[in-house]
Amino acid sequence: MKLELLAENLGFQQKDGAFSKQILGYKASLVMYKIPGSYVKIPMVIFVFSQTIDKEQTKKIAKAAGLKGAIKESVALQDNAILTQAKFGKKEKFDAHLEKLAITFKELDLKELDYCPYCGQTETDGIRVIKGAAVHVHDACVKDFVEKVTTHLETVGTSKENLLKSILYAVVGGFVGLLPSIIILAFVGFYSAWLFILIPFAAFYGFKKGGAQRGSYVMVIIALISFILAPGFMVYAYAEYAAAYNYTLAEAFEIAEFRAEFLTDLAMSVLFTAIAVSVSWKTIYKQTHGQIKKDIEELKG
Repeated sequence: MKLELLAENLGFQQKDGAFSKQILGYKASLVMYKIPGSYVKIPMVIFVFSQTIDKEQTKKIAKAAGLKGAIKESVALQDNAILTQAKFGKKEKFDAHLEKLAITFKELDLKELDYCPYCGQTETDGIRVIKGAAVHVHDACVKDFVEKVTTHLETVGTSKENLLKSILYAVVGGFVGLLPSIIILAFVGFYSAWLFILIPFAAFYGFKKGGAQRGSYVMVIIALISFILAPGFMVYAYAEYAAAYNYTLAEAFEIAEFRAEFLTDLAMSVLFTAIAVSVSWKTIYKQTHGQIKKDIEELKG
């Protein structure tokens, strides 16, 4: 369903380049949200606030959102917006869901962003559609901010200082993320492929500790490390399994049953690594220069 038709069905009006409506004093904007790590977009509603939303506030909002869920996003500030699913259905039922969220916002004393986020003044002369929400700004503030960030990225964004160190730290971090799988295999005799989700997060944490600039290439490095470590762990596990029966891995591979199990588990390790990288993609990407450049292009209007 097109966003325009969904907006009409759910009572959103187009204004300032965005679909929005008021819910108990909060402006809700209807947007198409891209699922991290995929090309799939789904309709969601975004609320933008004048302050960063902390972990405790996020938990309470998520509880109020229920099955429709709540995702924290950044709009001109840092983690100052909440997204919730805009599912098809009756307008009255959906409005009740938004009102429940709005009541929670009031209880948490969250204020709507109603001023220029770059200077704090309420008298503005421009509007930018950021992450699907119309934000009132000063054109001069936006221009100055864009110039400063662009200059910064051109100056330090291409720096390769500490890059080798960060890559080494990322590899170490990836091994740390793999450690739970190794421990479980050693003591229980089987592994959980879902634990592979720890690898990219741990590798990125290591990369940050190395101190290198977080260019958009970071995700490629993290993905490569993940896709080497997880299948590599599987090869190691089966080599140990073969050694327990006094076989080399090559000798054991000649046995049809062993070969079938090995290839199946290897394929599963690749699949779950792909899932892990996909799940971690947005969280990691938001902390790279790639996300900053994307946000800057959006600000330019």
